[in-house]
Amino acid sequence: CLGETASMGECKSRSWAWLAALGVMVACACLPAVAAEPLKVGYFDLPPHTTAGLSAGQDAAAKDYFRRVAERMGVAEVEFSQYPLPRLLLMLEQGRLDLALILAKTPEREATLVYPRTPLFSTASVLAVRSNNPLPAVTGSEDLIPLNIGVWQGGYHSTLLSDPSLRLTTLSGDHVVNKGLGMLLAGRVDGFYFPDAYALRFEVLKQHLQSNIKILPMPEPALALYSAFSRPAADTYLARYEQALREVQAEISYEQFFTTRLAP
Repeated sequence: CLGETASMGECKSRSWAWLAALGVMVACACLPAVAAEPLKVGYFDLPPHTTAGLSAGQDAAAKDYFRRVAERMGVAEVEFSQYPLPRLLLMLEQGRLDLALILAKTPEREATLVYPRTPLFSTASVLAVRSNNPLPAVTGSEDLIPLNIGVWQGGYHSTLLSDPSLRLTTLSGDHVVNKGLGMLLAGRVDGFYFPDAYALRFEVLKQHLQSNIKILPMPEPALALYSAFSRPAADTYLARYEQALREVQAEISYEQFFTTRLAP
């Protein structure tokens, strides 16, 4: 102690307090740094959004776009994992994943998941038929009655498909678009319905099937697709995600981002 009026007891007390504080600082400095938990993002097979880009070394468009959003959220690490859609939904409900990269909104899913206010992007439902099919357009469910239609089991279904008089053949697993187009060309189904026009048109172009396949829009509003959160993760990430998504979309929309990557 430096003051002349300080007693010996006060000096000892202050010395012990200073040493204790020093000990705490040294102990904290020796502890290993605790790494932040990665944001666990699940997705299902949905070409072309979740498959590698056309350029060498280019990752999937939806994953690269989400990385922009995650950076604005202040998330240091994103851990992507692919699952079949039923398992993806189950893992979200169990809180084993933080969010699904792309997911349509249904009442059943809204009961267990948390959706942001703004979709990642919007798309349209379409029906693929063989090019020699005389159907010029889909105006209502009555146009679909003569057809045996392949549909994605567990995927979003148009309200037009709820007509009990329709014949539907369900497809499951990965690579559903490829399976559906293959069944259509083989004559095993008369039409193939898919809720994402991006995906179906991309595969038709990729496989050079423009002369074999005709794609008809479904007469319904555009389908909004979201990044949907598990309930535990929404408490931590939802507000930050919504703010970050607004900022990124103000710079470039997903539609613009996707289109520029397809340019030769």
